[in-house]
Amino acid sequence: MSLFEAVVAGDVSRVEALLAGGADPNPFDSEGRTPLMLAAERGEEQLARVLLAGGADASLTDRLGESALTKAAAHGHRRLAALFYPHASPDEQDMARALLQVGSDFFSMPREAPPPPSGLMRKLASASAYVSQKLGDDVPTQRLERLERARKHDKKS
Repeated sequence: MSLFEAVVAGDVSRVEALLAGGADPNPFDSEGRTPLMLAAERGEEQLARVLLAGGADASLTDRLGESALTKAAAHGHRRLAALFYPHASPDEQDMARALLQVGSDFFSMPREAPPPPSGLMRKLASASAYVSQKLGDDVPTQRLERLERARKHDKKS
């Protein structure tokens, strides 16, 4: 069983065993994702902590330039986002706050309830994707599409 398969299965003990056995904590799949990014997408906090303790690098990005923080934030996993936040660049931190629709104090102070959802962030992301696409950069468009898929999936759950 690979590290990716263990993460997908949610098998914490297997992930620990693989890492203890010398498995690379930062392999990439065909989309440039690491096991830590998969754990972030899936909201697997315990797996993420085990991977970080085993040497996983939270600052790595996939082929779209998304880190574990970005993926956790895009899927609404606030506790995981807080875990990855210190490892991220200032730009990624800004992106995470925008995706989670929280203020700059969110990651330093506990909050009782998230702010009400706003269509402004969606409109800004859409405008950014449109402009970037016109300039020949389709990564923001792909990010926006992924965000929409993640939100639709989360609504079904």
